[in-house]
Amino acid sequence: MHHTAPTSRATQAAPTVFSAAPLTFAAYCREIISYSWLIWVFALKEIRMLYVQTYFGVLWSIIRPVVTLLIFTMIFRFFMHVPTSSPYYLFAFSGMIAWNFFSQISNTASTAILRGEDIFSKLYFPKVILLLAKIVVAALEFVISLAILLILILATGQKVSATLATLPLFVIYNILCGFAIAIWMSVLSARFHDLTQIMPVIIGIAIWVTPVFYPATVIPQQYHVFLYLNPMAGVISGYRYALLGEPFPAFPYFVMMAVVTIVALAGLYAFSRRESVA
Repeated sequence: MHHTAPTSRATQAAPTVFSAAPLTFAAYCREIISYSWLIWVFALKEIRMLYVQTYFGVLWSIIRPVVTLLIFTMIFRFFMHVPTSSPYYLFAFSGMIAWNFFSQISNTASTAILRGEDIFSKLYFPKVILLLAKIVVAALEFVISLAILLILILATGQKVSATLATLPLFVIYNILCGFAIAIWMSVLSARFHDLTQIMPVIIGIAIWVTPVFYPATVIPQQYHVFLYLNPMAGVISGYRYALLGEPFPAFPYFVMMAVVTIVALAGLYAFSRRESVA
């Protein structure tokens, strides 16, 4: 059931109108924009719960990635001697922050709507707002990790090239990858409840078949087609291109970017249909 706001001065005193007719996709997108202020309300509430009530607060956003980086640097650099063209800690950290951003969005945002059912009985707004708020929360830790990486790059005297200007494109792609998983999880979990339990396991396994802590060159050339089909491989390769000047096979990855964008929009459309008839 959807609220139709008055559109002229003459109708400002008219009673609120509710319609059972499903919203068009364009109208649903306009509602998201009109209720976008709620994204920040829910995000700030979540941030306070995550950080303000803990002893170390926002420092956890620094401690977690740094400790993880140290562990994997020991495993892959010192024990397994994985070769990289850039200093390993920068190479690994650039992949890690991209993957962490993706996994936070896909894992937390996909369950946000299920956990927010009590709110919907008190206030109408597009349910996808809760998912978008989770993305904002995940972005906080991402921004902090990215700042740490940029400081490390500058502190160690690494060259920063004009490719850094392409970073926003890959950040958007990063968000789209997580959003595509989260929105389809939200659509399908109403029918397949086990998905919310299975997906974190799948994502936990997927990190090992994605070049997060090792370069794509360790994968035989004949299997690179599977690498190109992995959208997060393109995100991570893009981060390394933008931040470290690593090679970037643009064509196959840009094709996958277009596919991910279509999948994300299709998921939003399917979600809007399901919410409209709910």
